[in-house]
Amino acid sequence: MKKILKIFILLIILGAVAYHFRFTLNTLFLRFLDNARSFIFNPAPCDEPIPYTLGTFDTQFGISKTYFLSALAEAEAIWEKPQGDYLGKELFSYQSASSAPDTLKINLIYDFRQQATSKLASIGIVVAENRASYDALKIKFTELKARLAIAQRDYDSRVQSFNERVKAYEKEVKYWNDRGGAGEKEYDQLQAEKAEIDAQFSQLQAQEKQINEMVSEINAMVVVLNRLASALNISVDQYNTIGAARGESFEEGVYSSDGRTREIDIYEFSSRTKLVRVLAHELGHALDLEHVEDPKAIMYRLNQGNSETLTKADLDALKMKCGVE
Repeated sequence: MKKILKIFILLIILGAVAYHFRFTLNTLFLRFLDNARSFIFNPAPCDEPIPYTLGTFDTQFGISKTYFLSALAEAEAIWEKPQGDYLGKELFSYQSASSAPDTLKINLIYDFRQQATSKLASIGIVVAENRASYDALKIKFTELKARLAIAQRDYDSRVQSFNERVKAYEKEVKYWNDRGGAGEKEYDQLQAEKAEIDAQFSQLQAQEKQINEMVSEINAMVVVLNRLASALNISVDQYNTIGAARGESFEEGVYSSDGRTREIDIYEFSSRTKLVRVLAHELGHALDLEHVEDPKAIMYRLNQGNSETLTKADLDALKMKCGVE
């Protein structure tokens, strides 16, 4: 008799990839492992400090690394220092050098708009500062969004089928595990099913990669369309980017995570206060905090406040997520 536990060990080696459109494929694929792992380890949110380090640092901003790191330390302190009935807690830990996959990498990246322009150039789209260029790009944008919608519907259908298959597999595994293990015939059948699940997952990975590339192109188009509309005084609503990374309205920075690595990209700031606030905002997202409705809060969707102190809305969100007092 071969223990089904071996099957779970084999399953754990399956990789995970980011899916930045609505959700992560990694989360969908690994969800069926949660029950098997939860009895071994189920850490509470904010149970240990999040290690972070400096990643890309663009000198075009005209500031030193020392200046940036001191602003980052101030942003960290906003979440950690005692305030009111909050006694404070070490939530982050700076690492001068770290290659560990769980280390939060904080990047300073100059001019996101220029990055978008470069992205379009890489796919053969050259944008000029005129209405004709705007209209041509808008047509390409509309066509690509239509293609993306078709690809997304097909992908969603395939993911649903995949999840149903995984659930059926889990049920079968549990059945034999509850009985002490499977016989040789049943074990071979489960192994064959696992191999097919692996193959189906690889197909989803490839399809997801194509969708992510389309999303990347659409988001680059959005940035340029909005810039052209503003520069040419074209009266249209702002186009919206597509993605799971939070902070679309909080344009100065974006936090992103694919389940294996996590990063904060800082794109712009007009003062040290704004820099500290955008860093604190994205650190909040690293704590898995969502936006709050208080316009003065660090976690408000827009960086329109000037305070470097948590509001009641920020504190309530922190306490609820991390279980701190």
